[in-house]
Amino acid sequence: MAKLVLLVALLASAGRWSLASEGNAEEQLFPPLHPNCTQSLTDLLLLRQEAQLNRMAAAQEATTELLKESLETLVQVRDSLKALGSKAEGRTPESVVCVSPFTQVGGSCLLLALDELHTWQSARQFCAGYGADLAHFSDANTYAAILGYIKTINQQRKGVSVWVGGTDEAVEDTWLWVTGELMPRGTPFWGTKDGYRPQPGDGRGQNCAILWQADQYYTHDVACIYKAAPLCQV
Repeated sequence: MAKLVLLVALLASAGRWSLASEGNAEEQLFPPLHPNCTQSLTDLLLLRQEAQLNRMAAAQEATTELLKESLETLVQVRDSLKALGSKAEGRTPESVVCVSPFTQVGGSCLLLALDELHTWQSARQFCAGYGADLAHFSDANTYAAILGYIKTINQQRKGVSVWVGGTDEAVEDTWLWVTGELMPRGTPFWGTKDGYRPQPGDGRGQNCAILWQADQYYTHDVACIYKAAPLCQV
């Protein structure tokens, strides 16, 4: 009988030791979350969100650039078709007849109101009073003829710059004429600022094209509220 009691006591003791061991094992497998672990999880979620936003921004930028390139291509195609149409009709500078106060210059009728100083929008309104709009050009020969005309009118060398009908207000750095045609870029049309910075290049606040008197009437981009003389074309 004594042996039976001893055996039961040993089994009970072993059971308690087993339960205690299992509890310790469970605590080892599932320890409580440390505050640093919670912070690390938050940082990971923030990093994933930031990466997703960066991917979305990159995709939007790529789409905008593609649309810009497509617009420039379509404008170039249209300009080429218009040029072919003009050749087919046989139009030449000599065949253009201008009515006073306009002068025939490079195949177009121009009026330079050197004593009128306007903002870019006001200059367009001034030209509209003559049934015209701000001038535009597409090739170096026409541009050279316009420069010659300006210098003829401005024999007194007044320090007045001249508005032309170019702007990039619709799409930044996509310069279009008021006719919707793409403006020519680079030399010999655009000048430099401070003797070395190529134009256009003055940012989002400079959205209108001007023939800059201080730079021999090369094209510059300036703020549209600047005051200059309108060069009108019909």
